[in-house]
Amino acid sequence: MSIPQEAIKLNLKPNQSLLRGRVNVIRKAEEFFYTEVTLPAPDEYSQPAVVEIRSRKRIGQAGDTVECLVGCGGYRGKPFNYTDKDTGERFTRRPVVNAYHAVEE
Repeated sequence: MSIPQEAIKLNLKPNQSLLRGRVNVIRKAEEFFYTEVTLPAPDEYSQPAVVEIRSRKRIGQAGDTVECLVGCGGYRGKPFNYTDKDTGERFTRRPVVNAYHAVEE
């Protein structure tokens, strides 16, 4: 696995990433800001990804293009029952929720 030159320059630690995108919405809950960011699509036929970054300080304004160093984490969500439409077999699924928090000095 090769490490991109930009990551070497940033001295990224394990489970960190640099996210770049456009701010859609910012909400504040207790001491944290939650910033919804649309990342650029990899090509003109793909849908862009949308992520939410938790931070103690505000990250830009709606419409701004921002770049943010984040720690990557997540958790397992609540289990739910799922029925396969083809076979009728029932499964219990448990989604994985990705979480990103700004690395703040």
